[in-house]
Amino acid sequence: MKRIFIAVLVVFSFVTVANASDLKVGFVDLQKAMAMSAAGQSAKAKMDSEVQAVQDEVQKRQADLQALQESLKKQMALLSAEAKQEKDLDFQQQVRDYKSFVQVKQDQLRLKEKSLTEQILRDLGAQSADLCKKDGITLLLEKGQLVYAVDSIDYTDALIEAYDAVYKDAHK
Repeated sequence: MKRIFIAVLVVFSFVTVANASDLKVGFVDLQKAMAMSAAGQSAKAKMDSEVQAVQDEVQKRQADLQALQESLKKQMALLSAEAKQEKDLDFQQQVRDYKSFVQVKQDQLRLKEKSLTEQILRDLGAQSADLCKKDGITLLLEKGQLVYAVDSIDYTDALIEAYDAVYKDAHK
């Protein structure tokens, strides 16, 4: 029984060695591909624009609240206790509305960024599969999962080039 087991192991070893010669391994840096690709740069520009618009709106609302607060401080000495309480309640409601607005906008921006990132990663995955088929790569890894690899098996630039060609054709 031991001899059969050893014989099977030896046969599988030879099969593995024979197939290893057909193995072509590479890696890509997905972070670099996302940052350097046309789609990644377009998504970043779009997000930067949206973040700036939200920041402008938040600053405007914050300035309005500060102006209202200053105005209320000046009026407090002239108002009755009931009017003071009413103005204070109104101001507190506006502060809650402001905080809610900020939270909603932050959530929307986070979801938008997540959606854009996921789409780019899906597209990069499809382009990676095409690159592997075209170049005969049997195993393509992500750089973040590697301890060491020589630069000659880095296909990141080829992936970016292929993705940019497809992306630019689709967005003409």
